Amino acid sequence: MKTSVIFLPECEHSNPEVESNPIHAVAVTIDSERNYALIKAKSREALYEFGRSLMEEALYGHGEAEFYPLVVDGTALVVNGVRLPEGSARLFVHYPREGGIGG
Repeated sequence: MKTSVIFLPECEHSNPEVESNPIHAVAVTIDSERNYALIKAKSREALYEFGRSLMEEALYGHGEAEFYPLVVDGTALVVNGVRLPEGSARLFVHYPREGGIGG
């Protein structure tokens, strides 16, 4: 299977299936005793959108991204392209603002 993904700075991406169906979620758990984090995707679509969000951040971001659970009326909402269920750990990504891809 070959897939191409196009990233454009002027185009905001939104996946209607992930937006509308709460099955598409990514949960983050931390085990501080054994020093690891687990990112568990509940569907391939959820994993794809998480990866897409990271790639868009790497290409057009400003040095940091935050993924966090946002639950309204018992329903987890999509934040930055990713749905994290209630109880999931927050995830922070930091990187240099200068240099790298295209810089």
